[in-house]
Parts: sequence; C-alpha cells; structure tokens
Amino acid sequence: MRKGARDSSLKPVIRTAKKEDFDSLFELEEICFKEEKFHWKQLKYLLLKARSVVLVAEDGGIIGSILVLLRENIHNARIYSLNVHPAHRRQGIASLLMDKTIGLLKEKGIKKVTLEVGVNNKPAQNLYDSKGFVVDKKLYNYYKNGDDALHLSRKL
Repeated sequence: MRKGARDSSLKPVIRTAKKEDFDSLFELEEICFKEEKFHWKQLKYLLLKARSVVLVAEDGGIIGSILVLLRENIHNARIYSLNVHPAHRRQGIASLLMDKTIGLLKEKGIKKVTLEVGVNNKPAQNLYDSKGFVVDKKLYNYYKNGDDALHLSRKL
C-alpha cells in the first residue's frame, strides 16, 4: 500500500465525545448541514450539559458524529443529528455510529428511539430503514426552507 493511503478494510474508532471535541464537532456540523444546523451555543449545551449521548467516528480526526437526546423520566430518546463528513460517506460510518448508539441506548434501558429525516434524503431513509426504523407520520413544512420531513421510530 502506498504511503499515506488508508486501508479501506480499517474501520474508524467509535467513541464517546469529549469536551475537547467541540471545535471539530462544530466544524463537522457546518460542513454537513447548510440550513438546519446547530448554533455553537446549542451544540455546546447538548454536548456538555444536556442528558445526551454524543458519539464520534474518528479516523485521524473526527469524520462523523451522532447526537441523541435522552428524555427525562421516560424511556425514549431522540436522534437529533447524524453527520458524516462528505469525503467519508458511503463507507458504512453512519451505520457504525447507529449500531453503537442503539447498543448504548439499550444498555441505558431506552425503549424507543425517534428521529426526523427529510423526505428528499433517500440515503438517510435507506439507512434508517436498514436499522429497523419505521415511518410514523409525515411532517409538513418541517424545515425552515419549507421541506417536509418524515418522523421515524424504532422500539428497542
């Protein structure tokens, strides 16, 4: 293998995010989302203060993340954000993040996970379908630009 080339059989490390990851997480959010993205203050709260699970995919730097908010006094969770850097998409990273997250949520006694996905985001819909999520309802004019979304859920 040539020097500097990445062996495609190697998987990124999936780990819990740390406060030192904030700048990289914010940069990834900026790269992955144009309109519906977290403000730095929101992301900092979700990472450091909220009752949440934040995982990152790391491969020489943070190349993916998932942010899940846990609901107080009920056994439900909501996936708020799933990001993979455009240069690393279609390599199974989102799937790895989802699998690790679902495992952690089961360990925490979470019984149901929900999320929203744009009606035009077919790659994400296919991923969620492959992980056992089902469409509950359509959310009209959900996004700021007027696009509709689908509300999905999965029982754990």
